[in-house]
Order: sequence, then structure tokens, then C-alpha cells
Amino acid sequence: MTTRSDLDTSSVVISARPRARAGRRMWNRFIQSQALVLLGFLVIVCGIISILAPRFMTIDNIAVITRAAAFVALVSLGQMTCLIAGVIDLSVGAVGGFAGVCAALLMYNTSLEPYVCIIIGVLIGSFIGLVNGTLVTRIKLNPFIVTLSMSFVISGAILVTTGGWAIPNLPQKIEWIGRGSLGPIPVPTLIAVIIAILLAFLLNRTYIGRHIFAIGGNKEAAILVGIPVERLTTLVYVISGSLAALAGVIMLARLASGQPTVGQGWLLPSFAAPILGGAALNGGAGSVLGTIVGALLMAVIQNSIVMTGMSVYWENVVVGAVLVGAIVLDRLRGQSE
Repeated sequence: MTTRSDLDTSSVVISARPRARAGRRMWNRFIQSQALVLLGFLVIVCGIISILAPRFMTIDNIAVITRAAAFVALVSLGQMTCLIAGVIDLSVGAVGGFAGVCAALLMYNTSLEPYVCIIIGVLIGSFIGLVNGTLVTRIKLNPFIVTLSMSFVISGAILVTTGGWAIPNLPQKIEWIGRGSLGPIPVPTLIAVIIAILLAFLLNRTYIGRHIFAIGGNKEAAILVGIPVERLTTLVYVISGSLAALAGVIMLARLASGQPTVGQGWLLPSFAAPILGGAALNGGAGSVLGTIVGALLMAVIQNSIVMTGMSVYWENVVVGAVLVGAIVLDRLRGQSE
């Protein structure tokens, strides 16, 4: 005979099952989201570093981290767009440095408005991206060879135009872009966030973004259904060149001088950040949020080396190890799918 207490117990168990299933679904979505997993890892890393270096979590140091992350984020977002389309851009660091040097030379040698010079610097990056995209799509050259060669050409052009010397005495009015803040938020960080929002909208809410994902997922199928593969592949190179150049001119404003060495350390983080955030080396996948979190992780690693008193020479070792880990993660993710 069933008692009232048995019925009450059964009803509790039955009502608890949907909640348990909902909890499991939420947990599975969390695990499957590379960006959220990476964010959780970043929080753990920050917690450990804050124990080792109590000054790490101060407001001033957080501003330093986010400001540094902005440059990596801008370059990485452009690289992520290329990876989604199934191509790569090895010239991002050189493009950023060249855009900054060109803008500095215009400010130093002409009477143009400084902000006009900055815009011209970004347009130069866009043009280099257009050249890369044209060589890859129209002449059918390998993206690796094209962008690697372009990187050498641009790096040589930087040394030719500057003689290896910095370009000083630039207008002070531009420094606000690289050094200023709006409240507690550094201006470079704010610019990177705005660019990230716009790029996320382009990739996730427009047919252009859907087509870019389709090209990276299956290029042959994209051609068969009428997607303009060549034009969109060129577009992703233009986006990559523009964002690298934007990072370069913001760094120019931060340093208040044109430095020929700007951008030399941006290439590896530009791959590590998007791959850690969910981008695939073979194309068809990528996350703006994941790339931003990956860029933050790169900045945290660089900052923690200084805060904990380690030699700065360890920076390349750690970043290289992170990149290898990101590639292994991409391979494992591909095998699981």
C-alpha cells in the first residue's frame, strides 16, 4: 500500500530530475565552450599569481595588463579572422610596425594633422592586406609563403626608411590614444573592445561572417554554392592588415615616437590567443570572446614574469610553450569532433 510519505518522496525525486538534467546541460555547454573554459583557467592563473605577487591585483596593475592586452587583442582578432577562413597571416607584426613608422614619418616631415597621419597609417595596413589577399586568391600563391615574404619585405622597408633609428618629437596630442584613460579604462582597451564588438557582429550576425565560416569549413562546397571565396578571402586579409596597423599606430601614440622594433613580438601571441580561444588551424572555427580572453592570458603571462621577479628572457619561452599547448589543444579538439 502506497503511503502519503512515499508519494511526497516520489514527487520530490521527479521534480528534481529536470533540474539535474538542466544542470548537466549547463555544465556540458560550459565544458564545450572553449572561451569559458579559458576564462576559468585565466581566473585560476590570476589567483595563483596574486598569491605569489600581492601587487598583481591592484587597480593600477590591472590597467597595465588590459592596456598591454589591447595590442595583442587587435592583432589576434585579425589573425583569428584569417584562421576562420582557413588562411594565415605571418606579416601582422611587420605590418603593425610599418604602419606606426609611416604615420610617424608623416607627422615628423609634413604639416598634416596628426590624426590624419594615423588614419593614413591604418590605410597602409589595409593596402598591404589587400596585396596579400590578391596574391593568395588571384595568383594562387601559398598563404604561408606570401605573408612570410611580405613580412621580410616590410621589415626591411622599416629599416630602410628609419635607418634603424627612432623617430622622436611627435605631437603630444596623439599620446592620449596610447596613454590616456576614460575613467578607469585605458583608451587602447576601449578601442580593442569596440573593435571586438564590431567584428563579433560581422562574423556572427551578417551573411559575410557566415560565408567566411563556410569558406574555412569547406572551401570547395562554398564555391559550389556560389559564395565569393576570392573576394571574402581578400577581405579577411584586409581586416588583418587594418587591425595590425591600428595596433601599430596606437603603440606609436603610447611611445610618442616611431620605433622600428614595434610589432616584432606580436606574431606568436597572434596565433596563440585565437587558438586558445577556440579557433582551428584548418579553418571554420573561431571566437571573438575566446580570442580576447586568450589575449588577456598572454598579457597576464608577460606581466606576471615581471611581477614575480623572473628574468624577462623567460617571456619568449613561456609564450612559445603556450603556443605549442594551443596547437596540441587544437589537434585534440579536432580529433574529438
